Amino acid sequence: MTEQIRLRIDSRLADEAHVVCREIGITPTAAVSMFFSQMVKLRGLPFRPSDFPALEEYGVTLAQATSAEDSALAEIASARKAGRLRTFTGKL
Repeated sequence: MTEQIRLRIDSRLADEAHVVCREIGITPTAAVSMFFSQMVKLRGLPFRPSDFPALEEYGVTLAQATSAEDSALAEIASARKAGRLRTFTGKL
């Protein structure tokens, strides 16, 4: 027996998830079923949620990332003031 579930999700996230499903050869329905199966088996989420996954990936704390950002912004401001940097296009 199956049950139909309706979900509201950001359309861009849904589009990207569909692409990933196609890339790995499963349907979105199969992906959600796998997620639910793991959630029931583990009695919780099958991953540890994080507000800052990139920080975990690089093994830094939020304080370290904030400090690095502050240092970079101060360096940019100093370079602008000294005339070494006029505009930043984002291209390296």
